[in-house]
Amino acid sequence: MGHFDHDHSHGEHVHEHTHTDENGQVYTHTHQHAHEGEHHHAHGGEQTVAVLRYMLEHNIHHARELSDMAEQFDGEVRHQLLHAVESFDQANGYLSAALEELKK
Repeated sequence: MGHFDHDHSHGEHVHEHTHTDENGQVYTHTHQHAHEGEHHHAHGGEQTVAVLRYMLEHNIHHARELSDMAEQFDGEVRHQLLHAVESFDQANGYLSAALEELKK
């Protein structure tokens, strides 16, 4: 991923995730990331707010997935996955604070 004020292009890809709930029911879902062609991010304004909101929503989604995965494990694997969830939560706090500042 590039930085603000730089044009960059990305390919399209689909993520597929399989989860098992507390009752042993297995379910799969996908989500797509499409970044075809050139696009540009500018400092400030509506576009920055939109990008930050997207990043926040995306992080929330991945934190939930990691939390679901952690429930399937014990010991160190679970411990490390829960640390990853905490990292997303911390990043989300910073993103939320940045969004609040932009509203001022």
